[in-house]
Amino acid sequence: MSDAKKTPDSMKYRIPEGSAWDGAWKMALTVAALGGLVALGGAFMDPKRFAFSYLYGFVTVLTLWLGSVFFVLIQHLTSAGWSVSVRRASEFFVSGVVVLPFLFAPLIPNFKTLYPWWTTDKTGVAEAQEHAAAAPKGEGHEGAAVTEGEGEHSPAELIEEATLAKKSAYLNHTFFGIRMCVYFAVWLFLGLRLFRYSTAQDATRDKQWTVKLQGFAPVATILFAFSLTFAGFDWIMSLEPGWYSTMFGVRIFATSAVTSFACIILVTLGWKRAGLVHDEINTEHLHDLGKLMFGFLVFWAYISFSEFFLIWYAAIPEETIYFHRRWDDQSWRTISCMIVGLKFIVPFYLIMSRNAKRNNGLIGLGAGWLLAMHLVEIYYWIMPYYKPHAGVQWSGIWMEAGCVMATVGVYMTRVLWNMRKHSLIAVGDPRLSRALDFVNA
Repeated sequence: MSDAKKTPDSMKYRIPEGSAWDGAWKMALTVAALGGLVALGGAFMDPKRFAFSYLYGFVTVLTLWLGSVFFVLIQHLTSAGWSVSVRRASEFFVSGVVVLPFLFAPLIPNFKTLYPWWTTDKTGVAEAQEHAAAAPKGEGHEGAAVTEGEGEHSPAELIEEATLAKKSAYLNHTFFGIRMCVYFAVWLFLGLRLFRYSTAQDATRDKQWTVKLQGFAPVATILFAFSLTFAGFDWIMSLEPGWYSTMFGVRIFATSAVTSFACIILVTLGWKRAGLVHDEINTEHLHDLGKLMFGFLVFWAYISFSEFFLIWYAAIPEETIYFHRRWDDQSWRTISCMIVGLKFIVPFYLIMSRNAKRNNGLIGLGAGWLLAMHLVEIYYWIMPYYKPHAGVQWSGIWMEAGCVMATVGVYMTRVLWNMRKHSLIAVGDPRLSRALDFVNA
C-alpha cells in the first residue's frame, strides 16, 4: 500500500458541501420537531403516559451514547490499531453528550409520576416498620401475600413500604438530585474530552494526544462503569423500588454495547455507500465490528438469562415481582418471548458465520434488526409501569413513537452536525497505517 494512502489528507474524508450527508442534520432536526409536536400533544392528553414514554425515549438515546463511549474507551485501553479508521464513527456518537442534560430536563417535573418512592406515604412506612418488627421470626412474604387486601394497608403494601424504608437513605430527593448532577458532570467530562482530544490530533498529528488518551482511559473506564450502573439503578430500576438485582447494571451495559456496535456498522456502511470512504473502512473492519456485535449479543443473552435464572431459583418476592409484571399478563408475555426469539435466536444465527460478517448486506441487516429490537427491549424495561395491571396499551403507541423521534432526533442532529465539521477518519492517529493494512486472521 502506498505511503500516500497510509497518510491520507484529512480533507479527503470530509463530507462534501451539498451532499446528502451534509444536509442529514436537517432531516434529523425535522424528525425531532415532528416527534416533539406529537409528544407535546401526548403530554396534554395523558400526562402520565407522556412521563413514561419520554423516559423510554431518553433511555433509548442514553444507551446508544453509553455503548459508544465504551467502544472508544476500550480502543484506547488496548492501544488498538485495527479500529482507528472506524473509531471516529463512534466518537461522533460520543460528541452528542452535550444534548443529554437538555433531553433529561423534561423528566424532572415528572419524577413524582414515574417513581413511587418520590411521594411515599410516611404513615405507611412507619406502619410497615412496626409490622416488620412485630412479625414472628420466620414469617415470610409469601404468607403475608395470602391475606392481601385486609386492613388499611395490605400485607403486600406493607412489605413494599418496609422495603422502601430500608432504602430511604438512598432513595430520597436530595441524594437523588446530587447523583443526577454527578452523572451528567462525569458524562460531559468523558464525552467532551474523548472527542476533543481525538479531533485535535487531526490538525496537529501530535502523538502526545494518543498518549494522553491512553493515560485517561483507565480512570475514564472506572467513572463510566460506576455512573452507568448507578444511573440505571436510579432511573430505571427504581421504577420498581422494591425490586433487587445486582446484575441489572451489567444488563444495561451489555444492551448499550450491542446497540452501539449496530449503529457504528450502519453508519460506516452508509459512508461507504455514499463514497465518503473507500478501502480505509473495508470488509476486515466490518468483520471485526460484526464479531464484537455478535460477541456482546451472546454476553447480553448470558447476563439476561443468568439474572432470570437466579431470581427464579431463589424465588424471593422482592426479586420475582419484576418478572411477574412481565409474564402474568398475556401481552407482556408475548413481548418477553419476542425478545428471546427475535433479539437473540434470530440474529444469533443470522450473523454467527464468518461469511455473514464479511457480507455488507447481511451484517447491515443484522445491525438494523438488533437496533429495532433494542427499541422493543427498552419498551419492555419502562412501559409496564404505566398501567401495571392493564397489559400493553397499544392504542397509545404513537406517544412512545413521538418521544423516541424527539429524543433521537435531537441527539442525531448534534451528531450529524459534528460529522460535517470533522474528518470521518482519525487521520492524526499514528496507528492509522496499521488500520489501513489490517487483515483478519
